[in-house]
Formats: sequence, structure tokens, C-alpha cells
Amino acid sequence: MDKDDLAVLCTCMTKDEVDRLHRLLHEWSVGPEDNFPVQLALLTKAQWRIAASLPRSMEDSRKLIELNLAEYRRQTKAVTDGFSSAAQIQTDELKNALELHAKITQLTAEKIQVRLNDAEAVARRVKNLMETAASDWNDIKASTITECHRLQQVSNDLQDRFAWRVLLRSAAVFLLALGYGIIIGHYWTR
Repeated sequence: MDKDDLAVLCTCMTKDEVDRLHRLLHEWSVGPEDNFPVQLALLTKAQWRIAASLPRSMEDSRKLIELNLAEYRRQTKAVTDGFSSAAQIQTDELKNALELHAKITQLTAEKIQVRLNDAEAVARRVKNLMETAASDWNDIKASTITECHRLQQVSNDLQDRFAWRVLLRSAAVFLLALGYGIIIGHYWTR
């Protein structure tokens, strides 16, 4: 112990107490190697050495922790940067894929729209043709019905004429036969 440490230890002590402390320390420090005071002094000295080395050990530990922490930060930054760059690459690839998909979808939609417009034009033409055909069909149907009525009328007229002709012919034949019969009967009876 330094004298300053002993002075601090001896503050507020009487002279007798200071002398006793000096003797006690001297007895403990001097004497056979294996007596209790010497062992205690050695143990105390070892403890003081350890206590004295603690700040240096703590400083070394702090430096080692700072080194390890710096290395950990460096590795974490490298991992984070690697992850960030990999994520950025994947994000860029995904963005490119989405842009390509959007372009392809837009082109496909435009082609479909063109085909739909063509289909609409064809549908309008087909509709117009069907309406024209329906109108023509209705006209043909109406004219056919009209012609059927006319044909029926002509047929009826012909049948009426034929019936009259048959009747007139039959009457003429009958009259002719009657006339021959009378003539033959007249010559026969005479």
C-alpha cells in the first residue's frame, strides 16, 4: 500500500490506533511464509493486482467488443447490401417482366380489338344481308301468295270454263246424238 492509501485509512484515528494498525500490517507482512497473516497478505495482494488489472482488462474487453461489433456491423452491412442488391436485381427483373407482360397484354388487347372491329363489321354486313334477304323473302312470299291466288283464280276460271265447255260439248254431243237418232229413226221408220 502507498503511504497515501495508509493516510486515508488512518484519517480520524488516534495515534495509538495508527500505531496498532502499523504494527498489525507489519506483523502480517513479515513472518513465516505459511502463517495466516502472510497468506492473507498474499491473497489481498493478488486481489489488489487483479483489481488493478480490471480497468485494463475492461478496456481490452471494450476494445475487443468494439472490434467484434465493428466486424459484425461490417458483415451485417455486407449481408444487407448483398440482400439489398439481390432484392434490387429481383425487383428489377420483376419490373421488367411486368412491363413485358403489360406490353404483350396491350398488343394482344389491340389485336383482339382489331379482330372485334372486323367481326363487328362482318356482323353488320351479315345483318344487312339478312335483313335484305328477309325483305326479299317477304316480298317473294307476298308475290308468291299473290301469284298463288291469281293461279287459283285462273285455275278456277279454267275449271269453270272447262266445266261449261264440257257441259256445252256434252249438250252439243247429246243434241247431235239426238239429231242423229231422230234422223236415223226417221229413215228407219220410213
